[in-house]
Amino acid sequence: MAKRINKKHFIIYNNGGVISATTPKDWARANQSVFPKYDFSNDVKTPNIITIEKYLSKIGFYLIENNEIVIFYQYKSI
Repeated sequence: MAKRINKKHFIIYNNGGVISATTPKDWARANQSVFPKYDFSNDVKTPNIITIEKYLSKIGFYLIENNEIVIFYQYKSI
C-alpha cells in the first residue's frame, strides 16, 4: 500500500446533539462568523486548513493524527 503524500483532514464535532464529521473548510464555511477577515468567495478568500486548525486548537478541540489522517475533535477521547 502506497503512503499518502498529503494527509486527509477532518473535524468531528457536536452538531446539536448529533456527532458529525466534515472537512476543515466545510466547517469554516458553516462558521464564517469566526473568520471575519475572509468572505469565502473563492480559495484565496477562504481560510486555509492551517488557519482553521489553529482556531480549533484555541477553542479546545483535541488533535489526533498519524501518517495518513489529521482529526480535530470536541470530545475527551475517541
